[in-house]
Amino acid sequence: MVVGNRALIVGRDAQLAALNRLVDRATKGRGGLAWIEGEPGIGKTALADAVAARAEAAGHRVLRGSGDELMEPFPLRLMAECLQISARSPDPAVAEITALLRGGDDQLGAAGPVLAAAERMLELVDRLCTASPVTLIVEDLHCADEHSLLLWGRLARAIDQIPLLLVGATRSLPRRHAVDRLRDLAEKREGTVVDLPPLNPCEVAELAGRIAGGAPGTRLAAELECAGGNPLYVRELMDRLIGGALVKAEQGVAELHGDAGAMPTSLAVVINRRLGFLTEPTRRALRVAALLGNEVDVGDWALVAGRPILEMADVAAEAMAGGVLSDVGGRLRFRHELIRQALVEQTPKTMRSALHRYIAQSLAETGRGVDAVAPHLLAVRDVSGDWELAWLLRVGEPALYAALPVAAELLERAVGSIEPADPRWIALATRLAQVLFWLGRDASAYGLARDIAQHADDPVLVCRMRIQMIRLAGRLGRFHEVLPLTIQPEDDAIPLLWRSRLAAWSALILLYSGRQEESLATARAALDLAVASGDPLSTATAYHAAIVCGDPADRAAHMADALAALTSRDLESMDLRMMLLANNITLQQDLGRADACEEALAEALRLGERSGSFRAASIQAGAVGVSYQHGRFDDALVHIEGIDAETFDNEEMLQVHGDAAMIALHREDRDAADARLRIAIGSEPLDPEHPPAPSYPLTEALAMRAEVDGDPRLACALMTPWLDAPLGLRRQERHDDLPYLVSLALEVGEDETVARAVRLAEKDTAEDPSPSRSCAARCCRALVDDDVDELLALAEEFRGYRWTMKAAFAFEQAAVRLAKAGQTVRARAALNDAVRLYSDTGATWNIKRADARLRPYGVRRGPRSVHRRATVGWEALTPSEHAIAQLVARGRSNPDIAAELFLSRRTVQTHVSRILAKLQMQSRMDVIRAAAEHGALRPTGTAGA
Repeated sequence: MVVGNRALIVGRDAQLAALNRLVDRATKGRGGLAWIEGEPGIGKTALADAVAARAEAAGHRVLRGSGDELMEPFPLRLMAECLQISARSPDPAVAEITALLRGGDDQLGAAGPVLAAAERMLELVDRLCTASPVTLIVEDLHCADEHSLLLWGRLARAIDQIPLLLVGATRSLPRRHAVDRLRDLAEKREGTVVDLPPLNPCEVAELAGRIAGGAPGTRLAAELECAGGNPLYVRELMDRLIGGALVKAEQGVAELHGDAGAMPTSLAVVINRRLGFLTEPTRRALRVAALLGNEVDVGDWALVAGRPILEMADVAAEAMAGGVLSDVGGRLRFRHELIRQALVEQTPKTMRSALHRYIAQSLAETGRGVDAVAPHLLAVRDVSGDWELAWLLRVGEPALYAALPVAAELLERAVGSIEPADPRWIALATRLAQVLFWLGRDASAYGLARDIAQHADDPVLVCRMRIQMIRLAGRLGRFHEVLPLTIQPEDDAIPLLWRSRLAAWSALILLYSGRQEESLATARAALDLAVASGDPLSTATAYHAAIVCGDPADRAAHMADALAALTSRDLESMDLRMMLLANNITLQQDLGRADACEEALAEALRLGERSGSFRAASIQAGAVGVSYQHGRFDDALVHIEGIDAETFDNEEMLQVHGDAAMIALHREDRDAADARLRIAIGSEPLDPEHPPAPSYPLTEALAMRAEVDGDPRLACALMTPWLDAPLGLRRQERHDDLPYLVSLALEVGEDETVARAVRLAEKDTAEDPSPSRSCAARCCRALVDDDVDELLALAEEFRGYRWTMKAAFAFEQAAVRLAKAGQTVRARAALNDAVRLYSDTGATWNIKRADARLRPYGVRRGPRSVHRRATVGWEALTPSEHAIAQLVARGRSNPDIAAELFLSRRTVQTHVSRILAKLQMQSRMDVIRAAAEHGALRPTGTAGA
C-alpha cells in the first residue's frame, strides 16, 4: 500500500487497524483520540498519512500541520497551520483569528489576543464538525508552542460530543512535560496510544523487498541490519543502493552486487550522502531554506537567497526530484525534519547566527510581521544593532501583545545591550515594562518600572510608571512599599487623565493598607479629575475605585456608570471591563438582585471567553459561587468542569475546590470532597492546631467536613479564625459564613465566639448595609435570641433572593427551635420547607441532619416532602440541560447554542457532555435520532446556567 509520496507501510497492521476503527467511529458521529509516538523515522508520518487517506475517503474534512522549532515561541502558530488560518481566507471567522494572532490595531476587543484566538479556533472546529466529521492531525508535537498544546488538550476534552478525530504524533525523546501531559490525557480519555517499535528482521526484509522488487538476498539482508529496524533508514539505504546500481533483482531475489563499501553507521550519514547528489547551487539554496523552518515560503526563500523567483522554481524542482522537498497542498516542505537538520548542520554555527540576522533584516525591510522576523532574531545571540533596536521600537504594540513571550525575550536582550544613558533605553524599557506587566511577570515588571521612573525626565512617563508600580504592588501584596507613590502630584504638566488614574489606583492601595478615610478621599478626588478630563478609561477607572473604596449605597450606580464609560476596545479598557464585570456579579448577589446577577454572570462569561481575558477563569469561579448560592448545584458543577485544569495552578482559583467540596459533602460523596480539599491545601486538612488561613468558601468546606464526621467542636475551631480575617477582598465575604459559625458555636457552648461573631456581623452591616450583610447579621442575632419568627421571615427573604441554601438553613434552625418549644405543627411545616429546598439541590446529608435533629422531639416530615431525583434518562436532565438538548437535537453547534441561550460556549460544551452521560448516549447523533424517533424532548423553560 502506497500512501501519498511515502514509502510502503510494513509491520504496522495492528496499529493501522486500531486507527481505522477510530476513523470509522468518527464517521458515525463519535469523536476519537489517537496518540502516535516513536523515534525519528520510525513511521509516524506514514501512519498519519494512512489515517488521512481513510478519513478523506469516508467524507471527513482532513486538516493537518506539524510543529517547527523556529515557530515554537509563537503562540498558536501550529494550530493556525492545522486549521488553515490565513489572511487570504474569505471566511470572516478565519480572518478574525488571523488578525488576533498578528496583532490588529484594536485587538478586536480582546483583553488577551492569544486566548481570544484560541477560543475562536475552538468555535471554528465545533462548526466544522456540524458540516462533516473532521480529522485533525498534528505532527511533531515535541516542537509545538505551549498554547497549541493547550488547545490540543481542550479539543481532546471535546471528542465525546463532536465527530472529531484528533491525532497527535511526537518523538519519544526528548521529553517535554506539556507533551507528556497530553499523552496522559489521551490515556485517561481512552484514546488509542501507539508506541511504534523498530521493525523486526522479517519486516525489514519485507520493506526492502517491496522497494527493490525482490526478497533481500543474504548479503543485502546482512547489510540492512545496520538500519536497526528504522523504516526511514531502510528506505534511505535502499534508495542509495538502487540509485548506485548496487542492488539487482533477479528471479524474485534482490541482492547486493559489487563492493558497496562500508555501510553508513547512521541515518544522518545516509541523508548527507543523498544531499551529495544535488548540484552545489541547489545545496547552497537549500541550506538557506533550512534556516527558514520546516515549511518554506518560495517568495521569502528567493528574497533571502538573493535569486530570482523563476530560478528558485528550478532549484525547488531539483530538490523535489532528489527527495529533499515535497509539495504539500501547494506549499514546500522538507520531506523529513532530519533532512532539514542535516542541512542546518552543514552551515557552521558561527555563520548561522549571521545568516539568521541577515534573514531577519531582509524580511523586516520588506514589511514582514513579527512572526516572520522574530524567529530569526531569537536565533541571534545579541539584539544590539541599530536596525534591530529601530525595528523593536517601530513594531506596533498590538503585534507585541500577540506574542508576549517573544516580545519579552527580544526586548530584554535589547534593553540589556545598551546603557540607560542611551536615549533609546527609556523607550525600549517602557515597552518591556508593559509586556512584562501583561505577561504576569510582576516582580520583574515592578523593578523595571521603578528604574524607568528614576531615569525618566518626562513627568507623564514617570506618572505612568508609578501607576504600574502601584498596580503591581497590589498583585504582589507589597502595599506599604508603594504608599509614598500614592501622593497625588500637583504638576500641571501631567494631564488630568493620568493624575486621575494615579489617584484611582492609589485609593485601592490605601484601602488595603488600612487607611480607609484617605482611601475614600482619594477615590473621590480621582473621580473629580476623571470627569474633568473627559477620558473614558480614566472615568471608568475612577468609578472602579469608588465602587471598592466609596459609599456602599453608591456602588450600583457607580458600576453602571463605569461600564457605560468603557466604549473603547483597547487592551486596558477590555481588562478593566472584565474586572468590573467580575465585581458586578458579586455586587448584584450582595444586593439580592437575582435576575440582574444572572444577567451580569452571563455577560461576563460570554465576554471573558470571547475576549480571551485571563480573568475569565475568575469569572467562571464566580459562576460556581452564584450557582451554589442559588441552589443550582448541577450548574455549579458544570462551571467547575468548564475551568481548564491548568487554571487551578492559580491560587485564586482554589476557592472553586471549596465550593466543589461542599457540594460533594451535601450529597454525601466524602471521597470527592476529600480529593478537592487535598488539592486546595495540599495536605490532610483537619489539624485544629494549625488551621489554614481563612478563605471563603474553603474555610466553610473544612468545617463542614468536620461536622459531617460528627465533630462540631472541631468545625467551630476551624471557622473561628475567620473572625480575624485580614483586610482585603476575602474578608468582604466574611458575612456569608457568620450564621453558620454562630450555629456551631451555640451547639458546642463557645459563648465568646458567639458574641464576637454577632458583634462583627453587625459591625460589617453598619459599614455596608447591603441585603446580604444585613440578613446575615439579623440571622446571627435571631439564632442567639431563639427568635423563630425572625428566622422564618428571613427564610422567606432568602428564598425571594434565591439564596436557596441560606433559606433551607433558616427553615431548619427555626424547625429545631419550634420543636424544642413543643410547637410540633409549626416545626413540621418548617422542616418540610427546609427538606424541599435541600431536596431540590440533592443535599441528602442535610436532609438526614435535619431529620436527626427533629426526631428526638417526635417531629417527622410529611411523606411528600421529598421527590426522588432521577439520575439517568430524560427526566434526569436539569432545565438548563433540557433547553440545550433541544437545540442539540436540531443539529446546532455549541457556539450557535451558546449564542441563542446567552451562555458561554464552554458552558454549553460541558452541559452537552453531562447530557450524553445522563442519557447514556455516545454522540450528538444519538440525541438527534432519539428525539426524532421518540419525541423525547418537550418544551421547557430557558436555560438557567
